[in-house]
Amino acid sequence: MRELIAYGLETTYARAIRCVEDLSEDDARQRPSGLTPVIWQLGHLVVSDSGYLSRAGGSTEIPEGYGSLFKTGTGSAADYPTLAEVRRYFETIQRGLLDAARSTDLSKPVEGRSYRTAGEVLTFTAYHRGYHVGKMTTLRALLGKSRLFG
Repeated sequence: MRELIAYGLETTYARAIRCVEDLSEDDARQRPSGLTPVIWQLGHLVVSDSGYLSRAGGSTEIPEGYGSLFKTGTGSAADYPTLAEVRRYFETIQRGLLDAARSTDLSKPVEGRSYRTAGEVLTFTAYHRGYHVGKMTTLRALLGKSRLFG
């Protein structure tokens, strides 16, 4: 089970990074058709993943303003941090999630609507990331960027 969870986390992390690695700061902030920008998608993963990591028994610190800037329901034009900064936090949280997948008690009960145990929250993290990778690939297409998958 640990290897399967780590695989899901590694795969979705790699896909999210691939979605942003060739984008400029301007590209990352574009809102084609008024949609939520790529920078928000990645920042939202930072905030969400930080919460999932905490539930799974790990910890990480993110900047104080990230919680309100990247929460569900936001995503319009804003003064976003740089893509490089958001990516660094995503990388740090990824390491914490992998550590948790390899060492935490996966049967430990946790609170949440979509999961009941630490193992389930770590699995849900990969599912949630996949959803946002889909959003980012759509945004990339609308920006005229190359197709990455499929």
